Amino acid sequence: MHQNRILSRLNGVHADFIGRRARQVSFVHGDIIGEIGQPIDDVIFPRSGMISLVVDLRDGGRIESAMVGCLSVVGGASVLGAEVHMSTAFAQLPGTGWVLKASDVAELAERSLDVRRLMFRNEQYLLAQAQQTAACNAKHRIPHRLATWILRAWHASGENEFILTQEYLAQMLGVQRASVSMFAGALQEKGLIFYRRGRVRIIDRGGLEAEACECHDALQRRHAHLFGHAADQTA
Repeated sequence: MHQNRILSRLNGVHADFIGRRARQVSFVHGDIIGEIGQPIDDVIFPRSGMISLVVDLRDGGRIESAMVGCLSVVGGASVLGAEVHMSTAFAQLPGTGWVLKASDVAELAERSLDVRRLMFRNEQYLLAQAQQTAACNAKHRIPHRLATWILRAWHASGENEFILTQEYLAQMLGVQRASVSMFAGALQEKGLIFYRRGRVRIIDRGGLEAEACECHDALQRRHAHLFGHAADQTA
């Protein structure tokens, strides 16, 4: 068990329990991991890739509220009494992970206050992302939001390169597709990213951080505060 920080913590104390009950899973872009209003049957611990938690709109659009990668989990609210998903979770970046039945995680939480605290902190972090995203969408300009989104995707997934269509990235940011193309091109001209045919690669992370709004840094600090370790990752 490795590469998901929350599962690693659980496995460090409850290795026998998790080793007997966890199963591996893989996902590709577009896979639905959990759907709003549907029962939470599983808790997913990604080890690579990224899952987006989104708000579905009547016109078929989606606005992202949080990212879940190797730092977090999907379905952890079940431990706290939640019975259904409060948002849709779909795979944004392909990857792999581990799955435990929600009932198994609840059983583990009944035994351990530390497990309950860890899962509660995960939900706090998802809420912090949703709050920061709302503020970001309301107040910050698109170029800065785009730089922040790329950094947040790096932070969540641990990956420097992503396959992202303009359409999906525009949906996640809640902007027009043409805006994504224009501002991604501007970041590329500055030598901060490589962007072509839906492929985004971070070239100069420090420069990208200088272009980003305050939200990426704020969420990194929040994560470090909740989980007690530096949020930075090796590029």
